[in-house]
Amino acid sequence: MVQLKLNDFYKLRFIGNLNFVSGKLYFEIFRPVAGQDNYESGIYRLDGRSATRYTAGVEDRDMVADNRGELLAYTAEEDKKTAIYVKNVMMGEQRKLWQTEHEIKNIGWSSNSKGLFVTLKKKEGDDEFRIVENYPIYLNGEGFLPFANIELLFISLKGKVENIIKGDFGISDFAVNPLKSELALIIKPDNYGVFNSKIGILSIKSGEMTFLDLPKGNYTNPGYFDDGTLYFLTSRHERSISQSMKLAIWREGELREIAKHEDISLENSVNSDSRMGKARSIKAKGDYVYLIATVRGRAGIYRTKKDGTIGIEPVVTGDFSVDSFDFGNDCIYFIAQNLNTPQEIYKFDGKTERVTSINKKIENLGLQRAEKFNFNASDGMSIEGWFMKGKGKGTIVQIHGGPRTSYGEGFLFEFHLLNSIGLNILFSNPRGSDGYGDDFALSIKGKYGERDYQDIMDFLSYAVDRYKIHEKEVGVIGGSYGGFMVNWIIGHTNRFKAAVTDRSIGDHIVDYFSGDIGPEFDEDQVGGTPYENIEHFWEKSPLKYMKNCKTPLLIIHSYEDYRCPIWQAYELYTQLKIQGSKVKMVLFKGENHDLSRAGKPKNRIKRLEEISKWFVKNLNL
Repeated sequence: MVQLKLNDFYKLRFIGNLNFVSGKLYFEIFRPVAGQDNYESGIYRLDGRSATRYTAGVEDRDMVADNRGELLAYTAEEDKKTAIYVKNVMMGEQRKLWQTEHEIKNIGWSSNSKGLFVTLKKKEGDDEFRIVENYPIYLNGEGFLPFANIELLFISLKGKVENIIKGDFGISDFAVNPLKSELALIIKPDNYGVFNSKIGILSIKSGEMTFLDLPKGNYTNPGYFDDGTLYFLTSRHERSISQSMKLAIWREGELREIAKHEDISLENSVNSDSRMGKARSIKAKGDYVYLIATVRGRAGIYRTKKDGTIGIEPVVTGDFSVDSFDFGNDCIYFIAQNLNTPQEIYKFDGKTERVTSINKKIENLGLQRAEKFNFNASDGMSIEGWFMKGKGKGTIVQIHGGPRTSYGEGFLFEFHLLNSIGLNILFSNPRGSDGYGDDFALSIKGKYGERDYQDIMDFLSYAVDRYKIHEKEVGVIGGSYGGFMVNWIIGHTNRFKAAVTDRSIGDHIVDYFSGDIGPEFDEDQVGGTPYENIEHFWEKSPLKYMKNCKTPLLIIHSYEDYRCPIWQAYELYTQLKIQGSKVKMVLFKGENHDLSRAGKPKNRIKRLEEISKWFVKNLNL
């Protein structure tokens, strides 16, 4: 086994946004750049098994093809502005269509290929004050609202710009009807709730928008069949805001959910720190809708018919997780990764075949393979887990966030880095995880720190016996909900010799009033409100039990984390410091909740360096 080093992070390549156009496959590659502290991105074309650079810029991305398969539009960062380019894939000609100093969120071709629809987020002014009148106050990764900064424009191929619509709402996504001059917009009105949205049908000719008569809930991923039938994913939160989404069809004023009784997660929820760029996760072809779904730590491509005559059936599955796909030459091209292989491009024509080796520099390091196993928790439930053997005595238990995400066939640079310094790596999918059905995922609702905590402890006990782990040299780490679990664990047991809590929650009462999703998330996941249930909110806050903590704790947090605001870290640190516990806090400027997955390269490396040093020091490696 070759030792992975911190700077090997710069060898990683992130692949995204597959588009099959005029007989050729186009995609985007992102690479972290040492010294410049950013990610270069470019559009590439698949020639045989080689990735050929197709555009010349170093920040080209977000390409979208027109319906005719003749034109590609993409964005490029130039001189602190964002430009939109249009390129003819047949002729090779390209030109700059438009540029702006504001942030372009989405672009999409009109059905007649005569222009582009663009959602634009305007930059904030330089005023030294901010007036807030709506809820939510801010969103992680987006900053402070209002949503009115989002505008929908139409830019013709002649460069003429027309403002289509703006208002007191956000446009999170849209789809273009191939048969009519209209758009389906996913709208998030002010004061409507973070977990709720509406679908508006916008007439381009009249400028009028009609909202579909839909129950209150969340609606995402809109698209159209060739005959103009609208599809989307929906959740009406009957059981929870975190229940699985369902596929819905809207036709002639009627809503119909397809395969609504199938207990399957229609998304890729497999954890990875090695993804970037846009990803197509749902697309109609003929009378079928193809979409990515997560089943037991693996994300594959599934399909169902729009008339509801069949259930959701697997198309492309295996020991990998699919991040994006498109159709071409009687096959399906897709981007996938697994525990030991970062993203590569594959094709499926009845059998799966890998077609690129873009991340061969990482593969050639000979990374340690993880062993998958199942064990029975103390109540008899079968739990899926993995073990990655290290060369030393120390062991790290990793806990994923969410809680409704999963570990499985996703590449995690962090795991391999810690393994390379000698640590055994243990990770599992305890109760609350995705990919095992709604009952499994929702069983911890209102009960955080109960069955999920017991599953993790049962998992560790099983692994200690099975792999002869040195029980006195075990550490634990987790981020977001995983960080909550770390905080809970070290307040309830001294079993771990060192801990790292990353972007975590310690105090649900404070989170309810300050997190970007706090009121809705905590009311659903903790139960009620602090006014109604203050004792329960405090009972479910790890901070209550921190006085019992004797485990050395490293706290990692970011200043612009609005999902788990930074004062959560301050509270933990203050209590541990004044009671004389061993604690260290590392805070990152200019980063948010997504630091470990999308932060600046130097900050991602610094985070991994601090984690590595903490475990080396406290596990006596």
